[in-house]
Amino acid sequence: MVENKEQLLFFILNHSQECVIRYDKSGKMDFCNERLLELTGYTADELEGKFIGEVLTGTFVLESGNVKLSQAYTNDDIIETVIYRKNKTCFPVELRITFMEKENVYVCTAVDMTRYKESIKKVEETTIKMQESMKARDAFVANVTHELRTPVNGIKGHTEILLENEKDFQKTGYLKMILDCCSTMEGIINNILDFSKLEAGKFQIEEKPFSFYDLMSKVEKMFTTLTKRKGLRFMLNVANDIPDKVIGDELRLTQILNNLVSNAVKFTEQGYVGIEVTLNMKLDDEIELFFMVVDTGIGLAQEDKDKLFKSFSQVDASITRKFGGTGLGLSITKELVNMMKGKIWADGEKGKGSSFNFTIRLKLEPNDEEHIEESPIRTWKSSTNVNKIVAEQDLMYEFGSDINKREIRNYFEKMNISMDMDNWQKTESFAATVKQLTAGGSKELQRAVFRMEMSIRKSDYEKSRECSERVKEMLREEIKDIVM
Repeated sequence: MVENKEQLLFFILNHSQECVIRYDKSGKMDFCNERLLELTGYTADELEGKFIGEVLTGTFVLESGNVKLSQAYTNDDIIETVIYRKNKTCFPVELRITFMEKENVYVCTAVDMTRYKESIKKVEETTIKMQESMKARDAFVANVTHELRTPVNGIKGHTEILLENEKDFQKTGYLKMILDCCSTMEGIINNILDFSKLEAGKFQIEEKPFSFYDLMSKVEKMFTTLTKRKGLRFMLNVANDIPDKVIGDELRLTQILNNLVSNAVKFTEQGYVGIEVTLNMKLDDEIELFFMVVDTGIGLAQEDKDKLFKSFSQVDASITRKFGGTGLGLSITKELVNMMKGKIWADGEKGKGSSFNFTIRLKLEPNDEEHIEESPIRTWKSSTNVNKIVAEQDLMYEFGSDINKREIRNYFEKMNISMDMDNWQKTESFAATVKQLTAGGSKELQRAVFRMEMSIRKSDYEKSRECSERVKEMLREEIKDIVM
């Protein structure tokens, strides 16, 4: 225990980082600590008995012999003012005043705010400089990209004219290569512009009504052309319970899909690229859609997944040299998905393809629920599916009808035989048809079929067999007399 509490109290007061002043009702100071003397240059004798206004000019006034706060500070618990030094210079402080009834005196504590104010000023100056720098950068990017577009468009236009009249096969190949380079350059220019807008906070998501069915039809045509040029298959599967009339940013959703599919095509030498779309949930006037862009390309290593969505980031320098790219596409895609109230992530294995998954939220048009049953998206299917004829002829029959049961059994058997023969390309093809033929089943069945299809895409025999048996059991439950 401390023997002399008064000595301890004075020790604490004199070594405090706050200035402490005690004064009576007339404003006469009878105590101040060492901190105040250190900051003001006064001695204790010079301040003894002096009016507190000597050091806090303009903060206190005398009225009828009593000290009071000036009008500007009467309603403040914490008072921002200044303390004057002996040399008449001042520094900013925050005051707190307490009246001690027992001793009939006031105690004023003041915190020196000089460093804080200087820090605020530096932050403001830095912010202004940064804003000016960003404006200069944005102007530079806008000017450079505009200047780049002009020659690129000129090269592209002249190449297209030459291509129309050129008959030589080798020269035609060279001209098409030039067009491809122009398209790549246009993509890089657009990515730089978008990244610049995102960094400056100028990117806006528009909410306008559009037809989801029409959008996916356009997407199908666009990506079919893109994949055919590289000799790949394009597959598109859209769940039939997604409403047609929605509200959102059609252009940005197309941009997200374009970035992901273009990436998938770039890193896939053989096989296919596909898009799966399902309805995650519906809440009042809003729906959440789940998209999966899958490919049979070079795949992803587990340790590389975190690098994918960072600006200017590439998984591997050797990949950058081989395939090209700025590393901005996925970063922009992530920002767009976030702005559409969704999230994005990647899955895959090295050498076994990859899948980029994302969710977005869209609003429903008022009263659209009344017309969902008649929406064309309920009967729409991908015309590029490898089982096009089967899909077009058989999906029109009701789930569980005799024809439907026969085709499910037929393609399910083919799928299992192909699996046993280790022919995964055919197995995928038959699994896609089974998925379409079972589209009228329960949600649980559709999820089970989806898991089976994902296992087959990874060429995982044990998991594929397990999922296949589960689907078979569920089919027996939902279609009582089906023979599997």
